[in-house]
This record gives sequence, C-alpha cells and structure tokens, in this order.
Amino acid sequence: MIRITAQHELNTTRLFLEGKLAGDSVAELERCWRVAANTKTSVSIDLTAVSFIDNRGKQLLVKMFEGGARLLSRGLLARCIIDEIKEELHAG
Repeated sequence: MIRITAQHELNTTRLFLEGKLAGDSVAELERCWRVAANTKTSVSIDLTAVSFIDNRGKQLLVKMFEGGARLLSRGLLARCIIDEIKEELHAG
C-alpha cells in the first residue's frame, strides 16, 4: 500500500510517496506521474518515506527518471536505489 500526495508549485509538481512501492501501487504511481507530467511542469518524486520498492517499482522509477522526473530521498533504502538507477543509466 502506498500513499501519494501531490504538491503543486509554480513550475514543479512534487509527488510525496509513503509506504511500499510494489504491486498495484506501481500502477497508481504511474497514473499520478502521467497526470503531473501532462501539466507541463517539472516533476519531483520524493521517496524518503518509502519502506520497500519491488522490481516493477524500480522499473517505473527508471522510466520516470528517463522521462525527466527528479528522484529524491533522504532515506537510505531509496537513496541507494536512486544511485543504482543513475549508475545503470550512465554506464549504459
């Protein structure tokens, strides 16, 4: 289960995630991201309060990052996954 809170600012939409990014939550995040991306603002995804990310969740984060979303986290778990995504994309 995940909770997604959107904060709309002048040029940025921030999506704050809480919980597990797994299963059906991945599709819900993708829906929210697509809505935010259609507003023509930049999109930031704050993963600080995420406690688990499954493979589908990571794949979505890669797609979002490649699509220009900014991935943020102050938490260790998500920070490691963000660093992994950036390394994989820069190496490939």
